[in-house]
Amino acid sequence: MARRTAAVSAISLAVVVAAAACGPEHRGAAQPATKPSRTPELTAKPSQTAPSPSASAGARPGAACGAKQLRWRLTRLADKSSKAPTALLSATNIGTLRCAFNGYPELHAYAGKGPAVWSEPMSKAPVRLVLNHGNAVDFPLFYPASPVAGGSCSIPLDDDPRIEVLPPHPPRTDYGAFLQITDPHGRQVSPVFCDTVHMGAPRMR
Repeated sequence: MARRTAAVSAISLAVVVAAAACGPEHRGAAQPATKPSRTPELTAKPSQTAPSPSASAGARPGAACGAKQLRWRLTRLADKSSKAPTALLSATNIGTLRCAFNGYPELHAYAGKGPAVWSEPMSKAPVRLVLNHGNAVDFPLFYPASPVAGGSCSIPLDDDPRIEVLPPHPPRTDYGAFLQITDPHGRQVSPVFCDTVHMGAPRMR
C-alpha cells in the first residue's frame, strides 16, 4: 500500500513538472506579450503640396498688361533724319507676374479742351507679346516735331500739352498713365506735336 501511494505521488509530480515546463512556452506562442507598433496609413504616404495661387496666376500668358503693371517712358531722339523715328515709347513690366501685350498702345496728347493728337499704328500686322518681369518693349514714333515751311503744328510749343498712354485692350477701370517726354539723358524737354503720331512695329529688349 505504501509503495502504491508512493508511485501515484511520483506520477502526479511528473505531470505537474511537465505542465510547468510547457505552459509558459505555449502561452508565449499563442499571445505575444508585446504587439508590434503600426504606422498610420496617412503618415506612410508622401505629402503633396498644392500649387500656390501666385504660381498659377503667373503661368497665365493671357492676362493683359495693365497700366499699373507697366513703367512707361517717352524719349525724344536726337537723330534728325527724315526716316529716323522722332521719339521712342517704352513699356517695362515692373509687376511680379508676366502679362500679355497684345496690340499697340494708344498715345494721346492734348492741350486742355483744345487741339489734340492721337497715335496710329503704321502696320495692321497683329502684335502678340508676353512680357516677363523686367522685360521691356519699345515702339518707335514717327511725327513732325517742328512745322514744315509755311505750316503750323497741331499742338504748338507754347501750349504745353499733356501726354497720356493706354496699354492695349485696357479694362474700363484702367485710365492709363501720364508721361513726360525727355531726351536720351533723361532731361525733360518740351513736347511739340505737329501732326498724327505714327507708331512703328514693337521691338523687345
